[in-house]
Amino acid sequence: MKRRSLDRTFAKRNPARVFGSPHEIVVEQLLTRGEKLGTLDRWRQSILDQLEPHEVERRGSGAALLLGQIEEARLRLSTSA
Repeated sequence: MKRRSLDRTFAKRNPARVFGSPHEIVVEQLLTRGEKLGTLDRWRQSILDQLEPHEVERRGSGAALLLGQIEEARLRLSTSA
């Protein structure tokens, strides 16, 4: 379903509250490529800020899975023209 409006400022600052997954940012038509990359970076940093260093590396944790999805989304945006 196509989104008709988006509070771009809120979405860029609070991606976890607006988007269900990093993939949703990739396909969002109301953000530029640069905004998408910045939003993914912000989401990644917010996760890292909440974790202890040993938790980041723990495979299978929800945070590790989400971080992997964010990296995959960044790669998709970086390789698309």
